[in-house]
Amino acid sequence: MLQEKQITALTDVQLTRLCQVEQIEYTMQLLFALNHWAKARDRLFFADRQGLYQVKASILRQAYAGSFIEAQGYIDGLDGFGAELAFDMAADIAAEGFLWRLEELAAFADEKAKGHKEEDQYDCIVRRLYAKITGRLTIAASDVEALETAQVREYIFQRLQALESEARATRQPIPCEELMELCIAPGDLLYVQGRRYYDLGKWDSWDELDDNDLRKLDPEGLSLVAFHYTSTIAHYVFHLPLRLAEAFVPEWIIAQLKGASLRSRESGEYYGRAITEAESLQQPILDILRELGVDIIAACPRLLSDKHGNALAQAMRFAAWSEEDELDDDEAELDETFWQDIAMLTSKQRVHPANGQRASDECPLCSTLVHSSLASARIEHWQFEHPGQDLTFNQASWVLDQISTPDQITGKNNSAKHTLPIIAPRTNAAGARAIGEWRRWRDGWKRCTRNS
Repeated sequence: MLQEKQITALTDVQLTRLCQVEQIEYTMQLLFALNHWAKARDRLFFADRQGLYQVKASILRQAYAGSFIEAQGYIDGLDGFGAELAFDMAADIAAEGFLWRLEELAAFADEKAKGHKEEDQYDCIVRRLYAKITGRLTIAASDVEALETAQVREYIFQRLQALESEARATRQPIPCEELMELCIAPGDLLYVQGRRYYDLGKWDSWDELDDNDLRKLDPEGLSLVAFHYTSTIAHYVFHLPLRLAEAFVPEWIIAQLKGASLRSRESGEYYGRAITEAESLQQPILDILRELGVDIIAACPRLLSDKHGNALAQAMRFAAWSEEDELDDDEAELDETFWQDIAMLTSKQRVHPANGQRASDECPLCSTLVHSSLASARIEHWQFEHPGQDLTFNQASWVLDQISTPDQITGKNNSAKHTLPIIAPRTNAAGARAIGEWRRWRDGWKRCTRNS
């Protein structure tokens, strides 16, 4: 990814010009100001700031090749590793999704054995994980029924902890393939916000991660290398992520720097006076990029849009939408009142027994008489006359007949005469994702309240 940015945002000819002897002093001055803009998260969007960091990395790489800067320090970021990994939530959602898929495999085992239904990639992942958890290669319905969610969840959680410990020991990233084999989607493990949470909601979407996502899986993702530039009139200290620095700094130098981790801060001095962030931000970022010869469209997808202005525009649009929603709510309320009146008139026209009690064979929703000579008559009536209609407890009791407790409806009581097919005993994949989204919102709210 870095190499692509070098080709599109700054050409080799431009990089060579910026790092010539007569130009390097001015380049470092512009780069230090650009670095402050790259950190201005309250003024620029994330995508544009990432583009600025790529420009910074390209110039520092070229300056290092010309021996204008030196790698003089290593900042260890291991302590921050794992803080952005939601092991608890990922294990919960993965266990639910795995069991839901496993039940499907068991239910359609005969069809798949006859070749009527082929297994996809997700089925194969579930089979492998099932074998690791139980030691069995054959999936039987009775074994699946006996498999508890807590048991699956504990296995996945322990494997995640083992992968984290191994990554810390080897200083190498957690393999994405190992996470996929645990039925974990990137959006459930990483703290991903916005629409990307849904885009990264599949077990096999690990190849869609960007550099920022991959950094969270890397124990060295927060580690930095400090580069120093010194001249007769100026001194600058720049930081680059270790993984970027490893691409052009010799391995023996990196190993030497790791032997003595230090604390370092990015800084700049010109004629002995420190350059402040306020001074850097006074220089328009467009002017800085033009002076460096950067292709702004290639480097900054949001074209350096002002974050404050965009937020104001969104607030104005939201206010306009709110007014429209209020009108729609008023119309919906009138419609609801109209249909309630119609329903009341219709109910008055229904004929009920003199004692006011509904007959046992009478549908509780439409009052149609359904003779229960056949055990499935009431179920068929509900499916054909009220498709998609949610059932209350009383309605479900009438449909299934002789069901008198909620435990019988949820399938927890083995003595139940029937089970309700539209209420699954375990959450399906979409439901697990919804639970995960709620938990992510809850955890984010807790972090915000703690920080405040």
